[in-house]
Formats: sequence, C-alpha cells, structure tokens
Amino acid sequence: MKRYIWQPAAFLLIGIGFYIYNGVEWNTWIAYLPHILLYVVICAALLWALYKKEQFKNRK
Repeated sequence: MKRYIWQPAAFLLIGIGFYIYNGVEWNTWIAYLPHILLYVVICAALLWALYKKEQFKNRK
C-alpha cells in the first residue's frame, strides 16, 4: 500500500477516535464538529500533497 494512502488514513482514524472519545465523555459533539471538519480537510490536504510528491518522484 502506498504511503500517501495509509499515512493520512491512520492520522484520520486516530484523530476521529480522539474526537469521538472526548465527545462521548464530555458530551460536546456540537462544539467539536468544526474541529472534526477542519481535521478532515487537513488530512485530505496531506493526502493530496503526498500523492503529488509521489508523482513528482516517479517523473524524475
């Protein structure tokens, strides 16, 4: 499996798990929702950047 797939996926799973745990424990789902969405955007940007890096490396 390529690094640009598993690394952002692992970060996303760990981050979502953290937010779910805190949301259940402190009952703050609505307060954490913007943070979760921003985290998903950051992980998507990481996926895109790693994919482009891999493409650039393969072209060279």
